[in-house]
Amino acid sequence: MKNINIKYILIYLMLMVISTYSAKAQDTLRTGDFDVIKDFKPILADIIKIPSNPNPEVPEVKAPKLEYTLPSVRLNAPSTIYTIKPLAMGTAVLSKLKSNFFKIGYGNYNSPLLEAYVHTTRNKTSQAGVYIRHFSANPSGKLNRDFSDNSLKLWGKRFLPKGVVNVDVAFNRNVIHLYGFPQTERVVSDNNMRRQYAALDLSAGYSNITKDTSKLRYDLSAHFYNFVDNKKNIENDFQLSGLFTKRLQGNPLQVKIMVHTNTVENEAFNYNRLFIQLNPQYTLSFSNNAYLRLGLNATLFNDSNTTNFFVYPNVEAAIQLIPKALTFYGGLTGNYQPLTNRRVFQENPFTSAWTLANTNNKFEFYAGLRGEISGQTGFSIQAGSAQIQNMMFYALDSTTLGQRILFDTSTIRVTIIKAELNHEFGDKFHLQFILNYTGYNVESVEKPFSMPTFTTRTALLYNIGNKFLLKGDIYTMNKRSMITLPSDKQENLPAFADVNVGLSYKYNKNTGLFIQFNNITNNQYQRWNNFPVFGFNVLAGLTITF
Repeated sequence: MKNINIKYILIYLMLMVISTYSAKAQDTLRTGDFDVIKDFKPILADIIKIPSNPNPEVPEVKAPKLEYTLPSVRLNAPSTIYTIKPLAMGTAVLSKLKSNFFKIGYGNYNSPLLEAYVHTTRNKTSQAGVYIRHFSANPSGKLNRDFSDNSLKLWGKRFLPKGVVNVDVAFNRNVIHLYGFPQTERVVSDNNMRRQYAALDLSAGYSNITKDTSKLRYDLSAHFYNFVDNKKNIENDFQLSGLFTKRLQGNPLQVKIMVHTNTVENEAFNYNRLFIQLNPQYTLSFSNNAYLRLGLNATLFNDSNTTNFFVYPNVEAAIQLIPKALTFYGGLTGNYQPLTNRRVFQENPFTSAWTLANTNNKFEFYAGLRGEISGQTGFSIQAGSAQIQNMMFYALDSTTLGQRILFDTSTIRVTIIKAELNHEFGDKFHLQFILNYTGYNVESVEKPFSMPTFTTRTALLYNIGNKFLLKGDIYTMNKRSMITLPSDKQENLPAFADVNVGLSYKYNKNTGLFIQFNNITNNQYQRWNNFPVFGFNVLAGLTITF
């Protein structure tokens, strides 16, 4: 019955829907009828609230309890150290330095030679060394040409965390004879022919160490020497100098300051001189292909007669015409240089009359080229002109039997040309050629007495199988004008070539032999008027290094 009732109910509902749709389908045909439509008012049922709040359960977290049981036995494993091998140096040990050198020889003219050099090995904190040399000759003959050269030098360095301290002590003793005149022509005794010179040098300095190139770099030094002869002439010379370097915008600024005092005294006079020099210079670089150096040479001079101040430019510029192959350079400079008795002796040891006049280089211009012809051959050529006052020349003094200094007190023009060629092939072969030309336009002296215009030097070194070392040397000089005082007699000395050849043999790592042939053409030329050199001479001996 329930199923029948449900069936009837469904049929009834279907009929109702169909009738409703039919009424709507006919709505468009109706006329004069109106539908009244009211606003829909929804009715919401009352909200049913949950009578209780949710209270979720909080989980309980407990930290685990961990227990460790350590063994009561201690294991002692042997440590192993592995040495890290440097990538560049490998495992090779530095070779042992041979810091000691001895040379012993003997030659004709009764010429013994002794030379020794002893130096400390590698040390991170200090270095020290000693050098000794003796060479003399006692030839027989009418002219007493005996000489003796003796040198002793000691030096040491101490390396500090922020600088280096160095100390040098040197002593030199030289003996010569004024053998220019035979005994029959002398007006002085043999005892007065002997000249003995001795010099004691003391030097000390300190230079700082900076890893930062922008920091101030300085080098301080002090030097004193006492130079005397056996004629009661004494010269004391003291120099205190400092060189300071600082980079400004990447370019170096250098300032050198020096205080120089020189005192000469003998039985007749006492002469004191003071020089204060200031030499600043600043170098500008341009793309590593050119540079410009701007500087000054300033000197304050004072003696018992006058006080003068000299300022000269010091400018140099260079540019690479061909990168790493050809460079052109030129400069303009000048300076005021003190003349000392020691400097005169080193140039002409037969000078017996001491006269001092400082050299004033008022103007000097130079220009040149330097470069490489190949990887093994290099060259340089330079030409210049200078205006020099108190240029020094030499004359023979027949009254003292020695040389006398002649000064051109005027300002003369000096032309200078220099050329140099170097060729080398590793450590097997080396060749050097040097040419110098000097032209003098003298004024207060008649000629540039004793001074050559052309000199050349050719040096050759050839290593044969690391066993034999062949050396050669040729020195040439053109003719010179000479004058004898007080007679004013003039003459020309002929040009000469001095040829020397040497050979060294390396017997083992520590021992070697040498032989040296000097003046093999036996040309007893005269570099200084009336003082002929030795003829052909030979010197042979033994060398030891360890």
